[in-house]
Amino acid sequence: MSAMRPFLDFIEGSSRTAALLRMTISIACVLALWEVLATYVVTNKLLLVPPMEVFRALGSENASGALWTNAAATVSAVAAAFPIAVVIGVAIGLALASSRLLALTIGPMLTALNSVPVVALAPLFIAWLGLGFASKFVIVTIFSVFPILVTTEVGLKATDKILIEASRSFNASRWQIFTTVTLPFALPFVISGIRVAWARALVAIIVAEFFGSFAGFGFAILAAGQSFDTATLLAYVIVLGALGLVGSLFFEWLERRLAPWRHE
Repeated sequence: MSAMRPFLDFIEGSSRTAALLRMTISIACVLALWEVLATYVVTNKLLLVPPMEVFRALGSENASGALWTNAAATVSAVAAAFPIAVVIGVAIGLALASSRLLALTIGPMLTALNSVPVVALAPLFIAWLGLGFASKFVIVTIFSVFPILVTTEVGLKATDKILIEASRSFNASRWQIFTTVTLPFALPFVISGIRVAWARALVAIIVAEFFGSFAGFGFAILAAGQSFDTATLLAYVIVLGALGLVGSLFFEWLERRLAPWRHE
């Protein structure tokens, strides 16, 4: 165990090499477990196929162009809707944190809306807006907003009162207190909410494409499921997982850039 100590200390470090090594080990473990399950435990290929078959299916989708057609449909809707959701969520969170009356009157309604699953409302939005981009844009926006507004409100309200009082003792204006104390304190909360919202955005786009779309990852997953093409279904699930991981890593990097004191 003592011989392994330097290696363990290294992979627990904060360097890029250590992070890459951790990710490599994690992926290798998942693939190994997947191979064992698909070979010896779940032998019915309608339920689970080995990793190599999934990667071959992904290569076929890439060669035929279907992967890029579906990627364009899904990514364009998320890329358009998610920044709007971030702006709306931060704005509403700021308003709720600034006004107790607003928080008491609108807060319960927002909580109720947040409790409604996306599957329940997706058909309604598609009936209103039709198949295609518009319905996907609205669904992703609405269901990405709530984690951001909640964490923004919580972060702004959680600011250390001692820091605020210290700023006031130096005759800082409300705007100066907000920009130098409240906002920096709340920033990690906001980015955490954005990371959660990114995952919800991917769920929302898949649900929207299940109910009404002619292209996209959700459309491809539904089609593969209906034709019992488990390898293609899992191939698109892996691509979605990669999108979620890339987004999460990006927002983690953004937090390190904007709030470096959180990691000191």
